[in-house]
Amino acid sequence: ISGSGAFKDGEPVTTSPIRGKAVGGTVVVTKSGSKYFLSGGDSPAKASNNAKAAADARAKARQEAAEAKKAAQEEARKVAAAKKQAQLEAAQAKKAAQEEARQAALAEKQRIAEERKQAQLEAKKKAEEAKAALAAKSKQASNPKAEAASVAPVMGRPTISLFGLGGGDETAPPAPVKSKPEVAPVAGRPTISLFGFGGGDESDKSAPASMTAAPRGVPVISRWKQSPDGSISGVISGSGAFKDGEPVTTSPIRGKAVGGTVVVTKSGSKYFLSGGDSPAKASNNAKAAADARAKARQEA
Repeated sequence: ISGSGAFKDGEPVTTSPIRGKAVGGTVVVTKSGSKYFLSGGDSPAKASNNAKAAADARAKARQEAAEAKKAAQEEARKVAAAKKQAQLEAAQAKKAAQEEARQAALAEKQRIAEERKQAQLEAKKKAEEAKAALAAKSKQASNPKAEAASVAPVMGRPTISLFGLGGGDETAPPAPVKSKPEVAPVAGRPTISLFGFGGGDESDKSAPASMTAAPRGVPVISRWKQSPDGSISGVISGSGAFKDGEPVTTSPIRGKAVGGTVVVTKSGSKYFLSGGDSPAKASNNAKAAADARAKARQEA
C-alpha cells in the first residue's frame, strides 16, 4: 500500500472483502466502506488462477500436515508398543528370577533338613552308645569281685634251645605266676634263640584287639580298603543312615585300619571293619583273655 494515513508506504496489507470484482486501474470499495485504487494488477482470469493456486497450496499443506500427524501417531504407537513389550519382558525376567530363587531356597532347605536328619541319627547313635557304656560301667561297679577275677594271668611260653642235647630239661614249663585278683597285664611272647646269636628279649608291639563281631550299634564295613588319605571305602551294613549293602567312603580315620577292630573317623563316627588282616598276636591275646573271663565267670 501507499498513500495511506494508517499504513507506511510499501507495507503489505490485506483488505476486507470488496463489493464486486477487482479490476486493475479502478477504485474498489470494501463492504466496510473503505476505498482503494488498484494500480496495474491482474486481469480477473489471472486473479482467478492465482486464487486457485493458493487454494491448491493450502490443500497440499493441509494434506502434508495430516500425513505428518498420521506419521507422528504411528511413531508414537510403535514407541508405546515397544515400551509395553519391554515391560512384559522385564516382568517375565523378574518372574523367572523369582522362580529360580524359590527353587534354590527349596533345594537349600532340603539340604539343611537332610544334614539335620543325619546329625540327629549320629546323635542318637552316640547317645545309645553312651547309654550302653554307662549300663556296662554300672554293671561292673555293682559286681567288683567278678570284674576283678574276670581276667586271669596269661602263662608265658618257654624258650627253646637248639643246644639242649645234653639231656637238660629246658623245655619244662615254668611254674604259674601268682597274682592278685586284679586285671593282670598280658605277658609278652618270648623270643626263640638260634645258637645264642642276638638272643635279646625282643617283643612285638601291641596291636588293636581283634573282635569277631561288631559292638552293638556300630555299623559294619566289609570288603573294605584304606585310601592314601586315610579314608575307608567298602560296603556298609547295620547303619541307620545307609541301606545294607550300599557302597560308602568314610572321612579319614584316626590311626591305621585293622580288620576285626572298630575305627574312629576324625569327625567322631565309628565303624567295625569286617574281615581284613588283623595281627596274630592281638587275635591270640584277645582269645586268651576271652577264655580267661569265661572261666572266671564259670568259677564265680
